[in-house]
Amino acid sequence: MLQEGSVTAIELAGVDGSVEAEGRDEELAAAARTDSHAFALLYRRHHLGVFRFLRARTASNDEAADLTAVVFERAFAAMGRYRPSGGGVIAWLFTIARNAALDAERARRRRRSVVAPETEPQTEPQDPNRLEDGVLARERMAELRDRVERLPAVQRDAIGLRYAGGLTAREIAGTLGKSEAATQKLLSRALAALRESFREDA
Repeated sequence: MLQEGSVTAIELAGVDGSVEAEGRDEELAAAARTDSHAFALLYRRHHLGVFRFLRARTASNDEAADLTAVVFERAFAAMGRYRPSGGGVIAWLFTIARNAALDAERARRRRRSVVAPETEPQTEPQDPNRLEDGVLARERMAELRDRVERLPAVQRDAIGLRYAGGLTAREIAGTLGKSEAATQKLLSRALAALRESFREDA
């Protein structure tokens, strides 16, 4: 277990996606039970990936940011109960994020209100060619989001965890409670379904 004040070297080492980085996560998680600085380092290391995953599941940056805060509040409260398992700390955090997103979706359904997606303020470039490129890029992203939303929930989650959250197949497996091989197949099927949806509309 890390001693208080010993996390500086870990902080400087950064994240490289290696087994060594995963080991540092586990050391930080152990230290975070008694050292809030260690938890802050876990937050700094993983909050952007969690935010990106939640942004893919929400209508606005503000909603994703609020849910990200909820995720880390829940993680901080549960840190003493964390035990290493498949996928490690990152899978544990994304499991909390997935549950928070499902809770938010259920709450929206209970309210039975349909809220139009918020439009993010955009600063458009003055060059007409760049303006057109920006519009086309947003339209493509909106179309991709729509197609991902039509996938079965588990495929949608796998795609979000991989491409918005940046998780590996092993980490996704830990988050979804599946084997790594099953997760690879799930991702392959989801990508195949997306490709097929584009071909059908071509």
